[in-house]
Amino acid sequence: MKIILLFVLTLSSLFGAIGEVTAIKGQAQLQRTEQIIPIDKGTPIERKDLLETESNSKVQIILLDDTVITIGPTSSYYFDTYDDTAEAQTMMELKHGFFKIVTGKIGKIAPERFKVKTKAATIGIRGTQFMASVQDEHETIACSKGALVVETETKTFELPAGMMLVYEDHKWSMYELDTETFAPVLTQGTPTTKTPLEQSREFLPDYSQSYTPLEQQIDKEHTGF
Repeated sequence: MKIILLFVLTLSSLFGAIGEVTAIKGQAQLQRTEQIIPIDKGTPIERKDLLETESNSKVQIILLDDTVITIGPTSSYYFDTYDDTAEAQTMMELKHGFFKIVTGKIGKIAPERFKVKTKAATIGIRGTQFMASVQDEHETIACSKGALVVETETKTFELPAGMMLVYEDHKWSMYELDTETFAPVLTQGTPTTKTPLEQSREFLPDYSQSYTPLEQQIDKEHTGF
């Protein structure tokens, strides 16, 4: 059954879109070869696309295997490889900004072949919900559900749920995940009378209920995803 699913996903992603934009607030665009494509709900995502969001903007994407990716304001996210071989390898990269991922079928069936790069690390998963922020020389990688394996130039870290890695002053440190860490990213947005949790559920209506208690706390205190 697993082999059949991977084969179907591979065939689908070999030809055209690997997912689509399912929600957007603000403005964002795709760089596809030499094209600049404004993003709207329903815009297809293809391999080698570079997605860029403007300030006060965020985008939700659902890939073919039901992986949900939320990209925050002033971010640059690259879709490098997605199921282009029988091994169903997936590689993406956060060049700058913020993302949050809820993994889908590939993350459950072949987690060792699902990876996301940042400037200073490569994130491997174990069926998970996780997020990361890249801001110039500072990075934060956090796991809210499941576990991560984070490979850096000097060391490999195992990151369990409820913990985060912080890169600053050219070194990595591990801390307990707290609600203040992503505040500078999460609080970007236009003024609203809705609570942060209401905004989160409006933006991710099908997935907010799967948030861990810690994620719900972050959403309650800040403008979350």
